Amino acid sequence: MWTIRKSVVIDRSVEEVFNYASNPVYWYQWYTGLTEPENLKGEGEAGTTMDMKYTLLGMHLPISLEVIEKSREGNSRYWHGQISGAVSSKQSWTYNTEGTGTEVKFEMEYELPGSVLGKVANKLIVKKLMDNSAEQTMKNLKDICETE
Repeated sequence: MWTIRKSVVIDRSVEEVFNYASNPVYWYQWYTGLTEPENLKGEGEAGTTMDMKYTLLGMHLPISLEVIEKSREGNSRYWHGQISGAVSSKQSWTYNTEGTGTEVKFEMEYELPGSVLGKVANKLIVKKLMDNSAEQTMKNLKDICETE
């Protein structure tokens, strides 16, 4: 299992960023490699489930996602999800007030199946691609939130 950690500061309120980022209808717009949800049950709250595809190395990998937690505590917001299918992953997103904006922290523990890793001789390439994807995802979220 590999872990990726990223953070970004967005010049918007915690409430604005969290409301946008935790709504599964919008994920494909900013999360690199993700398609629109199918079979969406729920509106992003704990227990929401959906099917999607994640694109990696030109492969469209089918995944299922379940929202485990969506909560608020003071000025902070939390989101945790579990992904299964062609990619196994646990994701945690934390949104905290940072000055007049929001610090978004992302952590993902993930595992890729042998069928994906088998297509690439060097596992470090896959790790680098996943890290680049996470970096672009954070940039996309920041760019969209700061323009709306």
